[in-house]
Amino acid sequence: MNKVNTLCAAVLLFLSASASAQVKFKLAYDFNTEYYTASVIPDESYEYPNNITAVGQVTIKVPTNAFDPVDIVSHLVGMNWEANARNNSPSEAPDFDYISFGLVLQGLATPDYVAGEEMPLFSFKNAYGCNAQGGESAMIYLVDNETDPFMPPNSQGSNIGNAMTILGAEGIEYSGIAGSQAVSCDPNAVLSAHEEIGLSEYSIFPNPATNFVNINIKWEGEADEANILVMDALGKQVAASAINLSSGSNTQKMIVDNLPAGAYWVYLAGKDWKVGLDRFSKQ
Repeated sequence: MNKVNTLCAAVLLFLSASASAQVKFKLAYDFNTEYYTASVIPDESYEYPNNITAVGQVTIKVPTNAFDPVDIVSHLVGMNWEANARNNSPSEAPDFDYISFGLVLQGLATPDYVAGEEMPLFSFKNAYGCNAQGGESAMIYLVDNETDPFMPPNSQGSNIGNAMTILGAEGIEYSGIAGSQAVSCDPNAVLSAHEEIGLSEYSIFPNPATNFVNINIKWEGEADEANILVMDALGKQVAASAINLSSGSNTQKMIVDNLPAGAYWVYLAGKDWKVGLDRFSKQ
């Protein structure tokens, strides 16, 4: 079949297909490279021509006057991404600026969509670096199409949100956000609205580690149940351990001999709060 007939068949398939598959969007931060990465995770696998992709958009919201995306790196052949729209301090969310990245095609885009497999789209840095004053200013958010107050129709007549047009999915499909909506370049940022917890001191040893690390937590609050989480440089959770916090010193030993060599970040998370402790190196 020649190219023209192939494309005609693809269009007919697009019109007749049933919309059954969707993609989740994800935002992550790499503490080593200082790059943010936007990815999609498809619910189904697509082969040609069902993997033909025509339109893509990713929107983030950032603390106003504190973020400018630079050094944008596109990860898929034929799919370039540009920061092509910005809305500063809209009345619906005056503390935030909205930045949309648009897909610019280089011919026909046919990426390999594999069900459940994370597919990085593009990465970028903040021209201002990590503005960690006050914790919240270090966070940026992936817009939630279902709940964000600035989603269309809005006061500035802007088309924001996350979208990916895939032939096999019969158009724009969005099934939500994978992982946390907020990411922070500050490993010590509190990633929740909980402002008062009983944590007063902490330490992680030995550092660097080979087989295990001890996490010591001095707790001054009421007894509480929490989890110690270990994240890699891409923000992926690689280990977790439950801990019952009681007043005074609490020490938890975590086996890390199965982790690859590199840097890891430790968080303490309760029911409605999460706080970064420190990082350690695995040899």
